[in-house]
Amino acid sequence: VGDLDGDGRSEVMAGSSEALNGRGLVRVYRYTGGGMVQLYQFVGGIVAMLALAGPAWERVEQPVFRSDQALVVALDLSRSMDAQDLAPSRLTRARLKILDILERRGSGQTALVVYSANAFTVTPLTDDDNTIANLVPALEPAFMPAQGSNMSAALKLATELLQQSGIARGDVLIVTDGISNRDLDAIDELSDSGHRLSIMGVGTTEGSPIPLSGGFLTDSSGAIVIPRLEPYPLQQAALKGGGL
Repeated sequence: VGDLDGDGRSEVMAGSSEALNGRGLVRVYRYTGGGMVQLYQFVGGIVAMLALAGPAWERVEQPVFRSDQALVVALDLSRSMDAQDLAPSRLTRARLKILDILERRGSGQTALVVYSANAFTVTPLTDDDNTIANLVPALEPAFMPAQGSNMSAALKLATELLQQSGIARGDVLIVTDGISNRDLDAIDELSDSGHRLSIMGVGTTEGSPIPLSGGFLTDSSGAIVIPRLEPYPLQQAALKGGGL
């Protein structure tokens, strides 16, 4: 856990290596380790939004995945990713990190998956990282047909993508702000398939309200929802999968 921004707030990443930038230590817990659904309308919407996407963003140091290993990146697009405890938002920071990983890989096949209540393939495994990078800035929760945070669906879809490409041992990176106990069985299934799973947790333990037009997201009692990143479940999931 480290302060990456010099603002006293922490950002937690989970996977098998440690990365040190000039501002703090990021510990990555990695553990060893689908429904293939092509959402063409979703991808078309992203392409249509590309003209609106393109602010100048700061790059953030990231661990480097082996360029010769197939990698499936799965981005959580649940509404809590709009929280602004990391400036300008969790989602913006997550997208920046994905862009950094794509840039550092340089070669190797990469796929991009998004998930909320369900998981969808944005791009199947490809060696054209530039195409994936062009799509990343437009990924938004508003594109998803239903809200939720179904990591299990993303893990199953990632496994299918690797199997369909004949990959016996690949990497899966989940970029999220939370994990549920119901996802643990899917982690076991991914591991049993011979693939490795890393989790990048995005957010702070202090949390932040989720902005909506004219206010913030509230629960059924009218209280403002404040999602907080909980590092311990991520670390336990890593241990469950054989990580450090």
